[in-house]
Formats: sequence, C-alpha cells, structure tokens
Amino acid sequence: MDHPYAITLDVGSSLANRTGSWRTERPVYVDRLPPCNNACPAGENIQKWLYHAESGDYETAWRTLTQDNPLPAVMGRVCYHPCEGACNRAQIDEAVGINSVERFLGDTAIRNFPPPINCGAEATPLKSTRPVPSPAA
Repeated sequence: MDHPYAITLDVGSSLANRTGSWRTERPVYVDRLPPCNNACPAGENIQKWLYHAESGDYETAWRTLTQDNPLPAVMGRVCYHPCEGACNRAQIDEAVGINSVERFLGDTAIRNFPPPINCGAEATPLKSTRPVPSPAA
C-alpha cells in the first residue's frame, strides 16, 4: 500500500502502538524527595540553598542553610557527605561537592556576614548537673 508523503503508519496502527488521542490524560505532579536530600544525615534542603549559592547570592544561601544546620563551616568539614554518593549528577559527569560548598558558605559567613537574628530566645548560661567541688575542700 502506497502512503502519502510523511505518513508511514497504517490506519488503525495507533491502537497497536498505544498512541493516539491523549485528550483525556492529565499530567500529575509527583513531589519526590531528591536523592541527595534523602541521603543527608542533617536533613538539609540542599537544592534550596544550593540554588542561591550557584547564583552568587552567598548570604541568602548561608541564611537558608542555617535554618537546617546552624554550623555549616563545621559540618562541611566533618560530614562524610553521603549526599554526593546519591547525587544524580554523578551519572552525567561527577557529583556536586555539596560539603565543599557548605564549608565555603560557612567560612564566607564567618568572615563577611552578621550573625543570624536571635529569634527572641535569650542566652542562658550552661549549668552542670554534677556537683562542683568547692575550692575550700
């Protein structure tokens, strides 16, 4: 059977190929946790602060990061970064160095940014639960 130009399928083949009218189908948004967030032991929202860091807005990135992690400079040094092992980017070239960016943001904040607002909580001195020996004894 000769087909007109640019038509290569026979009539009725849309059922066999499972193609055809999709007017009744609607996309459904599925909100899934990214693999790096799922692997993060600190439970950080990595995409949220990494977006600001990539755009060069380091202060906003740091303030966003400190909502989940109050010590990013320390965590960037001591975390064993399981997020990088779960990173989807590793399938393309190499994983994003999330702990390095986190350490950079913490170090930059220590040098350049004012500390975050205290949120109304007053500082209280630490008290020991053990009895302290008196110097006269």
